[in-house]
Amino acid sequence: MTYFLAFIPYIFQLLFIIHIIKNNKPFFWLWLLVFLPYIGGVAYFIIEILPDLSQSKSINKMGSAIDGAFHPNKKIQDLERLVKRQETITNIVQLADAYTDSGNYLKAIDLYKSCLHGQYENDGEIQFKLITCLYKAGDLENAKIVLQQFKKFNEISNQEEALIELLVNEDYEKLQDIFDNTSNFQVGYNLVKHYLEEKNFDSANKIYENMKDIRKDYPLYKRGINQTFFKLTKKIISAARD
Repeated sequence: MTYFLAFIPYIFQLLFIIHIIKNNKPFFWLWLLVFLPYIGGVAYFIIEILPDLSQSKSINKMGSAIDGAFHPNKKIQDLERLVKRQETITNIVQLADAYTDSGNYLKAIDLYKSCLHGQYENDGEIQFKLITCLYKAGDLENAKIVLQQFKKFNEISNQEEALIELLVNEDYEKLQDIFDNTSNFQVGYNLVKHYLEEKNFDSANKIYENMKDIRKDYPLYKRGINQTFFKLTKKIISAARD
């Protein structure tokens, strides 16, 4: 047993080296693991592996910014009962989130709107949930109105909000530029979705093929959020071809 424990650091060192080579990580990690195995191993785990593990756990949540992962009916029923007992803003928003994720946009929109009063009248988080839900429901006109109200007291602060703003404003030219310059698969998915709705199959296929080529050259795109949106893109492309 003692001998086995002595080999554990070397086993992890080997696994990290394999991970570096397989995922095309920067070459300096190999030198760090060879010359500073313990410190290098801990640093590699914290900087390279741990974020991927966290991203995998939250992947459905990130994907739901556009399409969403469906909540079981049981969870919705539990939240409905909770709101009846304790009609707090927090509980109402959680129920609205569940409605949004299950595709029941009209109920979600009503709930989000009901929260925007009093001290929460200009609450940026709730407003943007409403904007996202209105976009998903196809109500771009009202989504634009709420977006204007949001920007009076808040700023676009992250990529998800920036993406929704472009989608609500139907700025697909800007989205195309972003995809061309960053290869962001979430942006690519939304472009493909738009082009398919416009019956522009050539542009949709061009982006999809580009995504496939990127995955061949950069294995990083075969995992995490990029993998999620590649699968979503493949699904809608396949459906359009059938």
